[in-house]
Amino acid sequence: MTYQEYNEKLKRGLAQVRAGQGIVKTMEELERMAEETRFAQLQLPDPTDADPHPRLLLEGRGIHAGECFTALFPDGLHDITLEVSWEPTGPGCWYISTPGFRDICPIGLFVKT
Repeated sequence: MTYQEYNEKLKRGLAQVRAGQGIVKTMEELERMAEETRFAQLQLPDPTDADPHPRLLLEGRGIHAGECFTALFPDGLHDITLEVSWEPTGPGCWYISTPGFRDICPIGLFVKT
């Protein structure tokens, strides 16, 4: 994109903002969007779960290996897949199999519900 094309695009965007169109949202619209997008936190398993590979909890429901979620990270939302490894046992057996996220512990992440 040339400087002139960029400048024209910027002018169109500013004109839309001045006209009340485009990216401008009212507070009511923003609140409705926030209500429509629910998040919940991946939590530690039930302490009474004696399985060596206990299921993490999401809103009280045990999740399964291979489930996909849209998780909130500092740089935005990312689609991830959770898996279970045989070692170690306990909650630490859970990991994110999505490339680039393998070293991040899924426990405590906020995901879309």
